[in-house]
Amino acid sequence: MGFNEKQTDILLAAEKLFTTQGFDSTSVRDIATEANVNVAMINYYFGSKDGLLDSFFEWRIPDFMIDTEELSLMECSLEKIDKMIEKYIKAMNSHREIYRFIAIESSLKRRMLLSEPFSKLKIHNLNTISTIINEGIAKGVFSANNNPTLIHSMMMGTFMNFQMNQVFLQEQLGIESDDDYGIYIETTLTHFIQTTIKALLTYEISM
Repeated sequence: MGFNEKQTDILLAAEKLFTTQGFDSTSVRDIATEANVNVAMINYYFGSKDGLLDSFFEWRIPDFMIDTEELSLMECSLEKIDKMIEKYIKAMNSHREIYRFIAIESSLKRRMLLSEPFSKLKIHNLNTISTIINEGIAKGVFSANNNPTLIHSMMMGTFMNFQMNQVFLQEQLGIESDDDYGIYIETTLTHFIQTTIKALLTYEISM
């Protein structure tokens, strides 16, 4: 589904308010005021605040999908893992406020996790990771007992820990600004995740 300019303005306003105030604390009237439209227009385009949330996921989800085109041109399985992690972390980090919003709100509203666009995102990214890992196993680069679901969960869990505990980790790591924290995630943390996952994939384990 494509979104016209006015719908995009409304979705941008909703994004700003959802990520700063939370879903329940944001009213349709708040969104209308932020987007400089009337409430009737929001209801016309989206039907309700829940409908707006569903459209919000549909609008933003493509930004978080792993782009398989570049990866398909790479032959080396280890390089594919590095590039996949680099692009995945960068995409998530560039919209980290949204990921915090999803993490907080989904713990209260299971329907968010069950939304069709969000489900498609998870399936697409997990399938991409599974393909890379299974190709590496077939080439003899990765050990056979690796579970792509666990690898994906570890990568996501590490990233989300850095989002949900920013104040604590920023202090522990001696990082002064939010911008520097974002740079740390896309450099040092990304390298750590790459190294850890490659070590897991190439280590012979029995499960």
